[in-house]
Amino acid sequence: MSASPAQPIFHDGLPGRLRRIRVLAVLVALALLVTGYFWFQGRSERRIHVRVSAGDPLGHRHEIASFLVTEAAQRRLTIDLIPTDGSGEAMAQVAAGQLEFALVQGGLKPHEDLRQVAVLVAEPLHIFVRPELADQGFAGLRGKRLNLGPLGSGTRQLGLAVLERAGITSADYQDEQASNAQLRKMSEEQLPDAIFHVSSLPARLAELLISEKGYRLLPVPFADALAIRDRSVQESVIPAYTYGVDPPVPASPIPTVAPWMSIVTHKNVPDDVVIRLLESIFDGDFFLHAELPSVEVEQVIRRRELALHPGTTVFLNRNQPVITGDFIEGVENLRSFIVSLAVALFLVWRWYKNRASVSFERYFDDVTRIEQDILAAKSANSLDSSQMRELELRLSRIKSDALEQFSSGKLKGDELLSSFLSHVLDVRNCLRR
Repeated sequence: MSASPAQPIFHDGLPGRLRRIRVLAVLVALALLVTGYFWFQGRSERRIHVRVSAGDPLGHRHEIASFLVTEAAQRRLTIDLIPTDGSGEAMAQVAAGQLEFALVQGGLKPHEDLRQVAVLVAEPLHIFVRPELADQGFAGLRGKRLNLGPLGSGTRQLGLAVLERAGITSADYQDEQASNAQLRKMSEEQLPDAIFHVSSLPARLAELLISEKGYRLLPVPFADALAIRDRSVQESVIPAYTYGVDPPVPASPIPTVAPWMSIVTHKNVPDDVVIRLLESIFDGDFFLHAELPSVEVEQVIRRRELALHPGTTVFLNRNQPVITGDFIEGVENLRSFIVSLAVALFLVWRWYKNRASVSFERYFDDVTRIEQDILAAKSANSLDSSQMRELELRLSRIKSDALEQFSSGKLKGDELLSSFLSHVLDVRNCLRR
């Protein structure tokens, strides 16, 4: 008997290894394609272009906005800074759709198309006065040249409110409306006697007016009373030594009022644009580079003067845990409802299943009562032919009614029907006997 050829231990051999290599290559290629897709998606995130105003280009607010431009660029948000004469004009342009955002002074007249995005920093009111007026208080402003800022500016609106509280009317002073740029070009003789200026600390205009022109700061002694009547401002102070150390300027803290710098937008600006702007403010180094005290985004809830934009609401809720006490309570309530519903459905099902037997029981009871009437009449020897016909007629009606209900599907149960008919037959035989 010839020896059979030896069989290989491994049956796949070279072809099997080639198949495994091909499968591995396909898997690697798929992994690279998926990785490339997500990388491309991240790289191709659309760049958003928005127009933003921060008022006077020489003001501190505009300087703060310039740091936001740099921070936003890292998040593919391109900001064009558009100068305006003041917060009032900036808000009007946002309401008209000419700007997407504006950094404005708080306390301005709201508009139905405007929404609040965030609050950034308090902006104290500075009242710069010539040195000879510094000790005279607000009484020293009567008959003087007062610069309240351009028409439509937030500074003018707040300045008028402060003067009104001090009992000074427009007939008591000469109203001037110079911008920061115009003030910087004026000689010392051309400058007004008093200049109202709203700015976060330190105010850039103070360097010119205090250091070079010798102006001093006028306190607002009724700041607390004004803040009580106007929720858009708060009592504030300009700390001693803010604008000079030797000599100290001011020599002591200056009481004043301060609105909050707010960011407003149009109600139709998309949520993702608002969210990207908020990420640029609160998720990066904006406050560090702008040299501002850090502010939590939740401040907008406590300081808001307009309805919040939906994008702000989404941003505020982004760090909320998915599973909260309310969520657990809701799940528990849902569980209780489902259990109660299941019990109710089970009871309904049981009732439905037993409905046929319960209905047949009624017919059984009716036939049994006829049987009892027959037996009672027999015992009393009072069963005559007319009673027999009446009882037989009742029995026939009960039987016919039951069969009709069974035929229409309102009664179910073949076994029950058979028992019922047997019971009817027994009673009929009893009657005939």
